[in-house]
Amino acid sequence: MTLSLHTVFFSPTGSSRRIAQETARVLEQELAQNMALARDDDWDWTFPEGRAAARTPGPEDVLLFAFPVYAGRIPQVLMEPLARLAGHGARAIPLAVYGNRHYDDALLEAVDLFVANGFSVPAAGAFVAEHSMTAKIGAGRPDAEDMAAIADFARNAASVISCGKSATAAVPGNRPYKALPPAADIRPQTLDSCTQCGLCVSVCPVRVIDADNAAQVAQGCLRCCACVKICPEQAKYFDNPHVDKIVAMLEGNCRERREPEVFFAAAGKM
Repeated sequence: MTLSLHTVFFSPTGSSRRIAQETARVLEQELAQNMALARDDDWDWTFPEGRAAARTPGPEDVLLFAFPVYAGRIPQVLMEPLARLAGHGARAIPLAVYGNRHYDDALLEAVDLFVANGFSVPAAGAFVAEHSMTAKIGAGRPDAEDMAAIADFARNAASVISCGKSATAAVPGNRPYKALPPAADIRPQTLDSCTQCGLCVSVCPVRVIDADNAAQVAQGCLRCCACVKICPEQAKYFDNPHVDKIVAMLEGNCRERREPEVFFAAAGKM
């Protein structure tokens, strides 16, 4: 029987994609030494069409799932597609990607969801990327040290999987999970320097930026900042007291470098 490796990510600004693909590359390399392995096409859940695709891994498969931490939790836009995944004994490896503040309960929430859906979770990790709201926090990450840690994590995860263990790794966090902040209708603003190039439209994970007029943004923005980061004219920005408060908190309290944290069913935290 051939085991399939499925790589799933939600990655508006690209960091979760990069971490997922490097983990998958090394994991595939290591697992292929001991078993018949096929690497499935990536499941990109960044955009609505990807999240709507109904796929189910086989009972012997491994599903690698990378996601950015939003307010200490899994992004709510992912809850519905996650609920549709049925494990039937497959193994899941969640990767929480956060902006150097903390991942809070997000990794525990992911583990709980996978276990409830019939997966075992032999390994899990939390990795740092540049914060989407301010490049002053986690600047340039994941860097070379992070990528080396990701490769080490993948090698250790492959070792646990190759042993055939079906146990689930213990990860930190609290139940009930951290309360989500009240929903707020906060949308990016657009300067007159906008050239209507459409790049912001192409990267919006919830398709709320008007394709015919990029200055028009409908309700439902996730504040992922993908549109802000990609704009070549720096015409997209947030002008909101709530966002300003978050950025000030981050820049005032979260500059000290945090390191990756990894967890395995066989050996606990490493």
